[in-house]
Amino acid sequence: MGGFTQVYLKDCSYDNILKQNEKLKEYKVAKRYRFASEDDVKFEYNAFVKGLGVFPESQFPKDKIKSYNDFKKYWSTEALGEIFCPTFGTLNFDCYFGRTSKRAMRNMGKYIANNVDEIKKTNGSFSTFIERGMTKIEQALMKQKGLV
Repeated sequence: MGGFTQVYLKDCSYDNILKQNEKLKEYKVAKRYRFASEDDVKFEYNAFVKGLGVFPESQFPKDKIKSYNDFKKYWSTEALGEIFCPTFGTLNFDCYFGRTSKRAMRNMGKYIANNVDEIKKTNGSFSTFIERGMTKIEQALMKQKGLV
């Protein structure tokens, strides 16, 4: 999957996810890069109800989805996989081939370095990300904290 990278929060409560997403905003991280939360599922449900977006009938049978709770059975990590439907408290991005801009990676790098105690673990191409989005001092901090 290329440079698919994941950052997991220690505290995945709704309030903490909102707090961390506000911090990402303060660090001027592009809006598309946020920790996944219940709000993302609600956004997708609203699009589904309005007929917006792409919801293949084979994965989202309209005759079986009559409520938000029904929708959540189909729009879940278990049903769609972590790439399409990340677990709550996960920040996903792709750091290869310019899919995430240098500025976005640098801003995320600053956020992560300054909030490292909020991070439970990382996955994917995080080592590539820190090379491209963090200073040498920040990289050393990631190694010291065991996140690489």
